[in-house]
Amino acid sequence: MDIDTTDINDNSALFVSKPSGNKKKGKKPSGKSNNSSSSSSAPKTCTWCKKHNPGKSEGHTWNECFRLQKANKENKVKEEEDKAEEANDTTEQKVRNKSFHFDTACTSHMTRFAGRLLNYSVCGGFVRSSSQKSMEIVGKGDVVLDCVLRDRSVSSFCVRGVLHVSDLAHPLISWRKLREKGYTEFGEGDYISINKGTEVVFEAIFDGNLFKIPEISHSAHITYDFWHQALGHLAPSTMDKSVQLYSDADIPARPTNYICTPCVKSKMTRPPRT
Repeated sequence: MDIDTTDINDNSALFVSKPSGNKKKGKKPSGKSNNSSSSSSAPKTCTWCKKHNPGKSEGHTWNECFRLQKANKENKVKEEEDKAEEANDTTEQKVRNKSFHFDTACTSHMTRFAGRLLNYSVCGGFVRSSSQKSMEIVGKGDVVLDCVLRDRSVSSFCVRGVLHVSDLAHPLISWRKLREKGYTEFGEGDYISINKGTEVVFEAIFDGNLFKIPEISHSAHITYDFWHQALGHLAPSTMDKSVQLYSDADIPARPTNYICTPCVKSKMTRPPRT
């Protein structure tokens, strides 16, 4: 009897110990797991909208924000437009700097741009500016000016013996040299006319500082498309290299997304669909 009782008690003790182990496994999750689950269920907040659109930052994150994507797209377009405008400004500035100015004080015709000189020859010497700065003469040549007159007609005028002075600020046409050759000067308001007998050779207009000689080349031949066609529809990559190598040329930078229709058609392997 005593032995049976003892066996029953031992079995019941073993049986009771099993639920105690299961109870440990069923414990509530620690505080750390509670925090992670609560953070995953927290409402989404967009940090960009919180700063730029207060009150509209809930319900999404910054990488899902359509307002941020729209703003980035607009900024990219504006950046490309600014680059294109800067390239155009640079081209306009180059053309403006190459304009010849009429000067009554300088003793010789001169320019800093060798690319405008025809029949170029090397020579030496020095000239002095109005500030008494000494500038070296590199060479000389002839320049053809296609001058736009007030009546919109064009007068072609060849200036011979133009000095190449690399340190010169503005290309200059000397009134002293022209007067020696029998030209006459007539001034009216902001205009100066240079005549040979009764014929108007060129006119200069006051631009606020100097009298600039307007040329037809200032309003034409300054587009990228013109140079692309003039150079036999040269590949844009080759033209870009030419612009970098020949900084003295008036070839502007390539516009964004430039497309030449004749080039596209010439590369087609079958007629376009109608």
